[in-house]
Amino acid sequence: MTLPSAYDFAKLEEAIAFYTRTVVEVMKARNRDMHNELMRFKKELHERIDREYDPYAL
Repeated sequence: MTLPSAYDFAKLEEAIAFYTRTVVEVMKARNRDMHNELMRFKKELHERIDREYDPYAL
């Protein structure tokens, strides 16, 4: 299974929600084969967060 890119989501919040749901599903199924895909998505997600996150918005 190949996950979409973190940049495929219109909003950063949608990408974070997708990642969270996917991690829960993978952990429940104990699917170790998804580890590399999850790590790729996580890396992209952190890159996107670094680009879009505005600490002064809080």
